[in-house]
Amino acid sequence: MTTLSAEAQVYLLAGVWGLLALVPLLVSPVFSMVGAHGLRIDWHVSFEAFQDIIATGRWLVILRTCGMASLVTAICLASGFPFALWLALKARNPALLTLVWSLLTIPFFLDPAARMLVWRSVLGSSGMINAALLHLHAIHAPLQWLLFSDFAVAFGLVGSYFPNMVMPIYLAISLIDKSLLQASADLGAPPAATLRHVIVPLAMPGIVVGTIFSFVPIMGDGIVSNILGGGNQAYLADSIMALSNAMNYSGVAAATMCLLGLSGFLLALLYIAMRRALPGNGHGFGQ
Repeated sequence: MTTLSAEAQVYLLAGVWGLLALVPLLVSPVFSMVGAHGLRIDWHVSFEAFQDIIATGRWLVILRTCGMASLVTAICLASGFPFALWLALKARNPALLTLVWSLLTIPFFLDPAARMLVWRSVLGSSGMINAALLHLHAIHAPLQWLLFSDFAVAFGLVGSYFPNMVMPIYLAISLIDKSLLQASADLGAPPAATLRHVIVPLAMPGIVVGTIFSFVPIMGDGIVSNILGGGNQAYLADSIMALSNAMNYSGVAAATMCLLGLSGFLLALLYIAMRRALPGNGHGFGQ
C-alpha cells in the first residue's frame, strides 16, 4: 500500500481546505445573478438582487456597517499597536506575560453572546456604570446612550476584536532582530526615529494581517449589533439574516458579494496607503 509523502499530505490538506473555502466564494456570484428562492432556481441571468439592494435601501446598511468596521478597526489599531510594542519589547515579567496572554486568549473560548449579555447588564440603565455615576452624583439620570446605541456596538466590537489586532502585530515585532534596534540607537537615532524607520516597516505585515483579521469579521458580525445595539440600527449581518429567513438566497448572495467587494476595495486602499507611508515608498513590503 502506497503511503503519501509528508509533502503530498500537506498539499492534499491544503487543497481540501482551499476547496472548502473557495466553493462558497465561487457559488455566491452565480446565485447573485440567478433567481434563487428556497429550493427553486431560475437559471437565467438577472441583476434583480442587486437592484433590490438599492431599491430597499440596503446599500445604506452596507455603508453603515463599513463605517462602523472602519472605526472599530482604527481604534483597535491605535490602541493595539502600542500595546503589542510594549508586550514584545518591554514586558519581561513571566507572570505578567502569562496574565496578559490569558486575558487575550480567554475570550476565544467563551460564547460571544454570553460575553455581550454580561456587558448588557453593565451598560444598562440600572447597570453598574450608571449606578456608580449616580452614586457619585456625576449624573442626575441614567445615561441611555450607553446601551442600545452605536456607542454600545462599537464598544462591544472593540472588546471582541482587539486580540485579533494585537496578536499578529506582536508576532511581527517579536521577530525583529534586536541587533537592528541596537544599531539604530548606536547611530544616535532617537526612539521615535527607530520606531518610524525600523520597527513600523518591519512590523507592517503584522499590521496588515491584524487589520484584515479585525475588519473582515467585524463586517459580518451580527451578535454584537443584536445584543448591544438592540436593533435600533440595522447592520449588514442583520440584513443578511432577514434575507436568509425569507429564503431569498439571491439577495443573500448579492449582499455577500457587495460585502466582499467593498471589503477588498478598502483593504487594497489600506495596503497602498501603508506602502506609501513607509520609508522609500515601502520597497520590499509584501514581496
